[in-house]
Amino acid sequence: MRHGERADNAFGDWTSHCFDKNGNYFQMDLNMPETVPKRSGGYNAYLKDSPLTKIGIFQAQLTTEAFKKAQINVSHVYCSPSLRCIQTCHAFLEGCGKNDLKIKIEPGLYVWWAFFGDSLPEWLTPEELTTWGYNIDLEYQPIISIDALVGKKETYAEYCSRSLVVSTEAMNAHSQGNVLFVAHGCTVAVCSWELTGKKTELTQETLDVAVEVPYCGFIEVSQCGDKWKKGRPFLRLSHTSNPVFDYSRLF
Repeated sequence: MRHGERADNAFGDWTSHCFDKNGNYFQMDLNMPETVPKRSGGYNAYLKDSPLTKIGIFQAQLTTEAFKKAQINVSHVYCSPSLRCIQTCHAFLEGCGKNDLKIKIEPGLYVWWAFFGDSLPEWLTPEELTTWGYNIDLEYQPIISIDALVGKKETYAEYCSRSLVVSTEAMNAHSQGNVLFVAHGCTVAVCSWELTGKKTELTQETLDVAVEVPYCGFIEVSQCGDKWKKGRPFLRLSHTSNPVFDYSRLF
């Protein structure tokens, strides 16, 4: 599943307007979070690691209805270390009444390096996230560490291989129960392609399909013997945008 609406996509350069010189955060729109975690790297750490908007939280909670209607019970959760993914995962589990499930933070679920540039985000640590109320599995050992991603300009083929390794090893770690991955749009696409054996080349069409996965878009992949196949379609989440209201234009 992809994360929900992110603050930087909704508000652009939001950090320059919402933090004072001392690093204190101020909410400037009802859709902005009321509070955000204080970070050791200061508020500039949010430039590459945006939180969700309130709509993003609601999207994650609303998506649980599709799982409930399909009678899918989530037993294990793996999540990208990006804050927007952690928050999506947390809100989804709350909506499912699964607050007891611990979130396994897996750096291997992060996007292809071509999408994030030469440096990784300065993510909050599992311990910091726990302090902020997120139920993180502090004993989990990642399949692919953060250090393994640092400075690695992997090819598209290597990114596909990483996605397959993470998804298959995570699946194989559990003999029973459904596994939920919460990550990024391209992760949803590539992990499902790799698991089902659909090999893709790096083309503009491939990139377009991968990045067009909508907020909280998800796909079910089911095991059939020693193979995986695309699962059932679910109720989708669709809505329109809401532009900024400039009340001064009324006067």
